[in-house]
Amino acid sequence: MVPYKKLFTHEELQEVCEWMEKNKSRFPKSLQLNNSTFIEDFPTVVGYYIDIVELHKDNPTYSGQIHQIFQMQQKLKEMWGEE
Repeated sequence: MVPYKKLFTHEELQEVCEWMEKNKSRFPKSLQLNNSTFIEDFPTVVGYYIDIVELHKDNPTYSGQIHQIFQMQQKLKEMWGEE
């Protein structure tokens, strides 16, 4: 599990966004991220999260949303047997 941080490094953020862009053709239509979070239109939502990262990477107010993109990446890797 990716630990929550108030601020992620620019390298971490660049890496997760690049990974998402590289793998977007493999995205499922929807994703059950955890017990309480179901994402109906996953490909579209990932685009919004990448925008959040790019616009607010230095603002700790958005750390919860930014942390979720790492959770999404981890869930996909688990689904695809990559981690």
